[in-house]
Amino acid sequence: MTERIMAHVDEAGANLPGGHRLYVLAAVISSPCDHARVIDAMTALQIRKLPLHFHPEGPERRVTIAKALADLPFHGAIVLATRSTNTGQERARARLMAALLPRLEHVERVSQVIVESRAGGDRHDRRIREQLRRSRLITAALVLDHAGKSEPLLWPADFCSFLLRCRAPPQRTRTMGCLQPQPSD
Repeated sequence: MTERIMAHVDEAGANLPGGHRLYVLAAVISSPCDHARVIDAMTALQIRKLPLHFHPEGPERRVTIAKALADLPFHGAIVLATRSTNTGQERARARLMAALLPRLEHVERVSQVIVESRAGGDRHDRRIREQLRRSRLITAALVLDHAGKSEPLLWPADFCSFLLRCRAPPQRTRTMGCLQPQPSD
């Protein structure tokens, strides 16, 4: 029997020059047998029981979270990005999902994908899944579910998507400074 592998997926976006946006989709791949350890590590980092979210965290906390993630038994991560407009984000997401899901199933051997829920927007993800199945790019065996942002297994994907987002060059001043602690005066 083969090991069951799962992917947890989240998104991020950033404004780009010229009225464009960067749209990022990140999948963190793991085994269910390691999920208790991941959940324990993520919830230990919570402040006031709020879900971890990369954007509001300061530089020192981002480094702390990165170090905690580096010690966890993930299989890996896939981060995809594309440029869109403010009105084209759903199309951008569809393109990235259409590229991500077949890779997760056929290359990474993922059997279940959990995507952060966007409430009414979840139907768009299910439509992409069905189009991919009809095109035989994925099989019916690949399960696609949604979970709320309070799910700790989604937090590493949030972190990965925002790291790439930080590299988006609105003024090219925030490269990896979004992760590194600032020197104290």
